[in-house]
Amino acid sequence: MIRPFVYLLLALVVAACNPKATETASSKPAAPTAVPPYTYPAPVKGRYSEPNSGKFELADGIAYAADKDTMVYVTEKAIASPMLSGSACAVTQARALALLRNSGYIKVKLNAAGNPNYFEAGTPYGGSRTDRAGRTAKVSGGKAKDGRVAGAVTDKGHGQFDFDLAIANAETDRMPTKDQLFAAYKQLRSAAMAKDLKAMLSAQGFDAKQIEKIRGLAGIDADFAVHADRFLEPGNPEEPTIQPGTIRVGGSGKNSKGAKFVNYYWFAPCGDKLLLVTIGENPQ
Repeated sequence: MIRPFVYLLLALVVAACNPKATETASSKPAAPTAVPPYTYPAPVKGRYSEPNSGKFELADGIAYAADKDTMVYVTEKAIASPMLSGSACAVTQARALALLRNSGYIKVKLNAAGNPNYFEAGTPYGGSRTDRAGRTAKVSGGKAKDGRVAGAVTDKGHGQFDFDLAIANAETDRMPTKDQLFAAYKQLRSAAMAKDLKAMLSAQGFDAKQIEKIRGLAGIDADFAVHADRFLEPGNPEEPTIQPGTIRVGGSGKNSKGAKFVNYYWFAPCGDKLLLVTIGENPQ
């Protein structure tokens, strides 16, 4: 009858003699919380193939006002478009995510009648193909209505895609100072060196809800690892260019594999943030 009491007493004595074991068990850090996957119905479906500008499927995108026209911007990889469409920086955020994910893209500008007057296709680190008159593209639908635009684009011999997108508002430009440009670049480089996707997104003005969903996109961690390696060591900011259409800073050094580069980092402004939209790599 007294055995349970004896066993309990013995356990308490052992714990008292070895407090570190109890401490270790109780102070063990909790495992990081997994980010929930983020999925949504694809607003774009199609494919594109052209020798100089890339071969890819199309799955996501946004549309935005461009003077009296509407620009349709579609991407190979998911860019969390439902989380961007209501943002004041939807256009620039989409470009920043397409770069981070090294995603193929197509841009088609449509006039009020839904006819194309500009076509561009490419990949961030590959070639691009531009038809400034939009003659090669054929569009069905394409008229903006009630804040949305839907239709189908065919680029003869190269591909076709269907789209149904919310239309984001146009954004206004501003010219940063040299100090602001250098500070923005340093923030992103620090996040890249720390392999911190959350910090990378936050520095570019993505809010907490957007960041949570973006981190849940399939394949985003692998894409970010490659993106982060395009920031160099020591990578000090140099050779800034600040003028309409070009906000750029250079950085030179080695990547994680020891390869030497002199890279250029192009930014686009939105609100009080600068978002990274292009990286020009120059191996040495």
